[in-house]
Amino acid sequence: MTATATSASIDVYDRLTGARLSPAQRRIARYVIDHRDAAAFLTSESIARQVGVSQPSVSRFAAALGYAKFSDFKRALQKWARSEMSTVSSSGESASPLAEAIGTEVANLQWLGQSATLEDQIARVGAALMSSQQLPVIGLRISRSFAHHFAYLGAKVHPYISVIDRGDTQAKESLARATAQGATWCLAFILPRYPREACDLVRYARQIGLKVAVLSDESFATVGHETDELITVRFGSGLLFDTSASMNIASSALLHAMADSNPGASQDGLERFERHATDLSVFEE
Repeated sequence: MTATATSASIDVYDRLTGARLSPAQRRIARYVIDHRDAAAFLTSESIARQVGVSQPSVSRFAAALGYAKFSDFKRALQKWARSEMSTVSSSGESASPLAEAIGTEVANLQWLGQSATLEDQIARVGAALMSSQQLPVIGLRISRSFAHHFAYLGAKVHPYISVIDRGDTQAKESLARATAQGATWCLAFILPRYPREACDLVRYARQIGLKVAVLSDESFATVGHETDELITVRFGSGLLFDTSASMNIASSALLHAMADSNPGASQDGLERFERHATDLSVFEE
């Protein structure tokens, strides 16, 4: 998007790239962005055929962007298409989805780096997690991989870290058992669109006396979810599925802060892992 683009084009483009959309809706958005001039004059049925979705899906897509009716979205799109300015790079060529996604993540990381309170918060939360004798880490659905990655690395510095990656009564039993065994904190990765089960586990953990740190985006708090510590990151939504470079950075920084808060125990754990890795020939030399 160029700096001199009209306000109408900025509005519809920002909605297309910034709205929280389902994967199917992102396919529609991607088609509209890539074929703006043609899509602006197509019916909802025609767009549905082009993308391979149902006509009601296109209507719901327009509503997700904040338009009361598809016709309102279409008029906004036509204004964008008629504008002399368009979303082009300085070379005059349309940016590819990959280039846009990379640009978004660069901006997300810059935003993260400009936070005046993040460093202190990471240090504070890292020390708190390290002090918890048991450390449950919650991650359901798409957040599961973040929880497992964190726990895999975290186990090298914290000897009693575990993953809860299901949202049933057994998960609540695991939280209660961890509390009985000395847990004072738990950590939750909750990516949009905030699985109900994960939010329920956070509420349950707080009910039984655990403090909860959550890694999520800014909207997590605005929809009424409560935590003891919310570490906010931003996600890219320009591709079919979210990208999450800043979540990776925040997670790694939290692990680093945990180790820094208790360097003696952390060093012992790292050396113990290296001995085991050597004895078991874990890595190729």
